Amino acid sequence: MHQASVGYHCPECVAGQGQQVYTARNLMNQRPPVTTALIVANVVAFVFQLGTDGALTRWGLLFGPAIEFGEWWRIITGGFLHASILHIGFNMYALWIFGPTLEKGVGAVRFLLIYLAGLFGSSLAVLLFDYSQSTLGASGAVLGLAGGLAAVLMTRGINLFQTSLGAIFLINLALPILVPRISFWGHAGGIVGGFLAALALSWLPERAGVATRTATAVAALLVVGFFAAALFVGQNSALAFG
Repeated sequence: MHQASVGYHCPECVAGQGQQVYTARNLMNQRPPVTTALIVANVVAFVFQLGTDGALTRWGLLFGPAIEFGEWWRIITGGFLHASILHIGFNMYALWIFGPTLEKGVGAVRFLLIYLAGLFGSSLAVLLFDYSQSTLGASGAVLGLAGGLAAVLMTRGINLFQTSLGAIFLINLALPILVPRISFWGHAGGIVGGFLAALALSWLPERAGVATRTATAVAALLVVGFFAAALFVGQNSALAFG
């Protein structure tokens, strides 16, 4: 036994508390791969935006009338483009705050499904309620992750408004009212999309006894459904409410 500040420790315990060595490879493996890849994709896209003097922005931002003429990719690319360094900086910071926790909790594939549900849910809401307004930014998808965290917490019986997430939702829904250039529907649609996908992934297995693979398939169908609905509304402007 080895003497310690309080009592004694066995040799095995002391050995287990020895100094650990971290290599560059170990540190890389600890990084959340999907969150990191999404941040890299957004940053690279922004660099190309700057390098093309706005041409990439005009080609890729979400704009209903352009989708009606067949430019369907805007439903996706609009979520990877940004208007300024401050814009992308804030969104990537938020992605790094929400991303690692959720990715570690649900796994890389399910995490990506939640992110895409937020992205496509955001695009669908904008096309439904603000059809002729051009929008861009990852905030809808990032808030989808916040909605996903909320769904996981609620499944486990945690009151959302007893956590910081409740305030985050209220702030992000209020921001478009205070700052007209921020899209309310982009934020709201992202939250709802991510929440529903994560609800399928967490509530179905934990509360309804559905197999995890089945729950994942349901979430994947939601993602496809959001994209298909956004495409359908984008190509049929008469369905839009605004």
